[in-house]
Amino acid sequence: MAGLAGIHGFESFQGLEGAQRCLSKMAPGQVWDDGACAALGPNVHDWAEDAVVVQGTVDNAPEVRRALEAEGFHRFETDASSEVVLAALRRWGLEAALAQLQGAFALAWWAGQEKRLTVVRDRLGVVPLHWHQTPQGSLMFATELRALLASDVVPRRLDANALADQIMHGTVHAPNTVVAGIRQLGPGELLVAQDEDVDVHAWWEPADEALGVDDMPSDVRRTHLKETLLDAVSRQLRTPSDLGIWLNGRLANSALAAIASDASHTPLSTFSLASDLHELDSTHTARDVARHVGSTHHEIRLTAQDVAGALPGFLEAMDVPVAHGFRSYVAHATLRKAGVEVMLGELGGDSMFAGDPIFQRSAQLAKLNWLASWPGVLRRLGGRLHVVSKPGFEARKAAELLGGHHFDLAHTHPIARQLFLKDDLERLLAKDVPKRHHVFQALVRELAPGRKSFGLPFLSQVTVAEMRSHLVENLVRSAQQGASALGLDTRLPFLDHLVVAAALAAPDAEKFSSSPMPLLMGSLQGLVPEAWGDSHAPRTAWPMPTWMRGVWHEECAQGLQVLKDTHGMNADALAALELSFLQDRDPGRWRHMWSLTLLGLWLERHGLT
Repeated sequence: MAGLAGIHGFESFQGLEGAQRCLSKMAPGQVWDDGACAALGPNVHDWAEDAVVVQGTVDNAPEVRRALEAEGFHRFETDASSEVVLAALRRWGLEAALAQLQGAFALAWWAGQEKRLTVVRDRLGVVPLHWHQTPQGSLMFATELRALLASDVVPRRLDANALADQIMHGTVHAPNTVVAGIRQLGPGELLVAQDEDVDVHAWWEPADEALGVDDMPSDVRRTHLKETLLDAVSRQLRTPSDLGIWLNGRLANSALAAIASDASHTPLSTFSLASDLHELDSTHTARDVARHVGSTHHEIRLTAQDVAGALPGFLEAMDVPVAHGFRSYVAHATLRKAGVEVMLGELGGDSMFAGDPIFQRSAQLAKLNWLASWPGVLRRLGGRLHVVSKPGFEARKAAELLGGHHFDLAHTHPIARQLFLKDDLERLLAKDVPKRHHVFQALVRELAPGRKSFGLPFLSQVTVAEMRSHLVENLVRSAQQGASALGLDTRLPFLDHLVVAAALAAPDAEKFSSSPMPLLMGSLQGLVPEAWGDSHAPRTAWPMPTWMRGVWHEECAQGLQVLKDTHGMNADALAALELSFLQDRDPGRWRHMWSLTLLGLWLERHGLT
């Protein structure tokens, strides 16, 4: 385990010595304490009665430092970003300082004079933050959930209220977690603890930032976006460590390599996977991109057996159960073996620039809003006929959409991203397990008339829906926990908050056309060949079902067995699902089985069975 961890109030630990012992179980590092609060992390600085612990990267720490020096506020003693952050907090106060800080980070600030703890999660939620309040009032917090479990203070108990979310979406969305009593801060949220009072609220909203961007003509907007992207990448390229880019054939990935090449003063190091198995190989596109950007390119040859053998490491790296991430884990592990310490990744590009198929589907569904005027019985009948004519999960999902009462984004987006549907939950979960749809309820609030997100263009509302659910909780979380376990620092320029604001402010007409991601491609004219839009096809699916029925068969059977023995799950329904998968009745069924397998193996590993 590694990362940021801390304790506020020592009532549950019989004093400071007990709190320090507990922290030593949660994460490595030197413990800082103030008699009322103790914490540790990779980047710590104290000053007078105050202290700050930072996990992650503050991209613009040099610029913030120069601004503070210009004001004559502080004579800096170190090059650490934690000293910059603490000086900014003391000089400008919490809100003004956070508005200046850029990057993906979590921080804990102890204001000693006020005896006040503030714990902050970055705007996009790249770095997670979990917390638990004991019955005695002590507050524990950590960037890794397993750190809280390792403390032996938090009961190892599955949260039945979060089980439906975990099954339906392959993850649990903030503020809940899969463990009873452990909560998580959402993206752009902070927690303030003073005495025994705990207050959680948002300090950043994507719609606020986007609505603050001035309206621009199309050509000016593209120039602004290009400059914003180059600035974000330039900041994230600043590192003394070896940096690499994994080329995977995706358009956003190749575009990022072109941006980085333009922003870098030295040739980039790029990497790709070469394999005799077609599904794993990305050499053709990667070579083309490497030649264009002039990078020093490395092809790393792996067999299907090599990739399948990465499963134990992937399971070990999993801090929370998430149904995604194996593919990114293999890439990250390969880069680490090659000596790369910092990786520039394209995650978020498809979500910001409407490159994911969900944007097209959401736009099509929005045009069907007139169907809501049809009698529900007719729509449900049409859905059942569709399932009969074309059996399978996707047909069932279409039937559920058709049978719903609304066709607005808040209702359709969660269904589009679900791994299981409502009737699946009724079969898989015991009757006494709550089956509330937390994502749907959150999006209804987020996208309601009168809310700021409602004022964004439609496709930007889809981006917000992705940010509030699938992008952060599934994709970012799974990629980051794997990278963190491997000791790889992953930088994500497309999730820079200024890039996000520029993308959200763009009208729909600039995001959809006959060519892929026209807003991004148009902004990068001169850097990215137009031909990439046609040649960079969606990546091929890996042979996951073959591995699950073959080399991973024992792990899959074990994970399913754990769930069959878990209170709140229906063992008979799980057995029927397993048989359907083994008999290959539905080609897409493996995704469901994979999610359930990972959950079962995670529960077993962490003693929540």
